[in-house]
Amino acid sequence: MNLEEIENLPDVLPTETLALMFQNVLNEFNIGKIEEKDFLLILSQLTDRQVMTYELLESEVRDGTDKTLCRIWNTDSYDDVDIILSIVVNLGLKNCFQKIKDSINQDRDIDELILKEIIDTIDEVGENISNPYHGLEGFK
Repeated sequence: MNLEEIENLPDVLPTETLALMFQNVLNEFNIGKIEEKDFLLILSQLTDRQVMTYELLESEVRDGTDKTLCRIWNTDSYDDVDIILSIVVNLGLKNCFQKIKDSINQDRDIDELILKEIIDTIDEVGENISNPYHGLEGFK
């Protein structure tokens, strides 16, 4: 699975198809077939399509994504932080969100721009991380 294939997918896909694609990319990353940068870009593309389903990603795949992003979370790269924040918020990944919140107190050498991005995201999400569709519930 490569980024170009993912970018050429339709904007809307069935949730079952997306769950399989997420699982596939997680597997490929975990065995070293995909570089971290490509992995994040592919996950971002899949997340954009998952959001369009207005459903939560299948829980086992969501948990695997959460664990993997926790493992690779770092505050060294603005691009990585930006992508991971987007994925975490849009998929409702609680564990990684907690790790992100903890990192602002543990890592004193965070670049100001990165720190601002993290704090703004935490403020925006509040306590609603496990339900990325929280703001839409009033429109049912």
